[in-house]
Amino acid sequence: MSAHVYGPVARLGWFLLYVAVLLVPLLLTWTVIGSPGTDPGEAIVLSAGLVAFSALVVTVVLPARLPPLIATFGIETILGIHKLIALIAVALVLLHFGGVLLVDPRGVSILDVFHTTWAARAALVSTAALVLVVVLAIRRPRTLPRYEGWRLVHNGLVAVVLTTAWLHVWWLRHLISHTLLAAWFILTGLLLVGLAVRRWIWLPMRSRKHSYVVEEVRQVPGDGVTLAIRADGHGGVPFDAGQFAWLKIGSTPFVFEEHPFSIASTAEHPERKEFTIKALGDFTELLSALRPGRKVFLDGPYGGFTIEGQDKAPGFVLIAAGVGITPLLSMLRTLADRGDSRRHLLIVAARTENQLMLRPEIEELRARLNLKVVEVLSRPDADWTGETGRITKSLLIRYLPRRPNRLQYFLCGPQSMVGSVSTELAQLGIPLRRIHTERFGAV
Repeated sequence: MSAHVYGPVARLGWFLLYVAVLLVPLLLTWTVIGSPGTDPGEAIVLSAGLVAFSALVVTVVLPARLPPLIATFGIETILGIHKLIALIAVALVLLHFGGVLLVDPRGVSILDVFHTTWAARAALVSTAALVLVVVLAIRRPRTLPRYEGWRLVHNGLVAVVLTTAWLHVWWLRHLISHTLLAAWFILTGLLLVGLAVRRWIWLPMRSRKHSYVVEEVRQVPGDGVTLAIRADGHGGVPFDAGQFAWLKIGSTPFVFEEHPFSIASTAEHPERKEFTIKALGDFTELLSALRPGRKVFLDGPYGGFTIEGQDKAPGFVLIAAGVGITPLLSMLRTLADRGDSRRHLLIVAARTENQLMLRPEIEELRARLNLKVVEVLSRPDADWTGETGRITKSLLIRYLPRRPNRLQYFLCGPQSMVGSVSTELAQLGIPLRRIHTERFGAV
């Protein structure tokens, strides 16, 4: 959920913009095909294809790393909407494709790639690539391909889908013979090209201009690695406590492999940033092998999971599991550096005591803040005297203050934990607008 500064008005504005992207070309099309003599079946088929193309444009805009958009909805919500609209686009494309076979006098002969039109060839390629994109996305949780390889194939296929879909409309000539529709399709083409240039050229160039160098790499309890970096020849890129950035390691920011990590350090000193990363996979091993002085690149910051704009809140309840502690640690460090005197509650969950991450850093913050820390273990040793089990409604009732609905809640961790605790808080009467979440694994 978004931070207070990106509230309902911002969400409504983005929603209306997306509705316009979907429906304005449809309205323009009906003014074109609404003339006497137009076949109703042809009109429906044409409308389905046009809305499908507009939906595909929206699916590309959503994950295009636009900071205001991510701050308004949060990356997890954006990716969820992205998947939903992609499925709607597929359904509309298949409806359009089947309808064309029914209403076009050429019938299935239009599928003969050697003797059909260039517009039809583009449509066939676009449809096949789109179906492949969806199939690979659905199979991904089961097959678990290497993320970077899957991402490369996914982005490549999406580029094919959009390019051939746009060319299909352009080569058809039927719609673009009308000035307003031609202008619309030219603008959408320019928009897609602009997003590609921004994503793959401008953002890496900005990262190169604001590069960082490795200051320290250290192992931390809980099977993690903390990477500390310092700005290389600049004052550091400002960020809000709780935000994240994509990290690139290589001689150039134009390398394809990158990974998103929450910033764990204080927002009061953007020239130095820390990331604490769970030891998983080849990329973590690469981090462990980094030496001081090595150049790294960041794309960010992004996200609306932040305490900024919450100055009037009487206090924060921060709830984390595992490495989900990292953005919350950034919030606490920032509050400490600002001399914050409000009462705060931190609840941290892990399987075992050894998996509780960044305990020394949290203990240091207890001395600087009015902070109560509750540790919860699901598989404790026999000598553990703290809370056990999971973060339940009864546990929350024991530790929340007398008027809990006035506080702001920040939850970060695996999707199962975040979802269950959000439900428990809602059942306790906490307004949804006060519950802010970040689910690891969403990106």
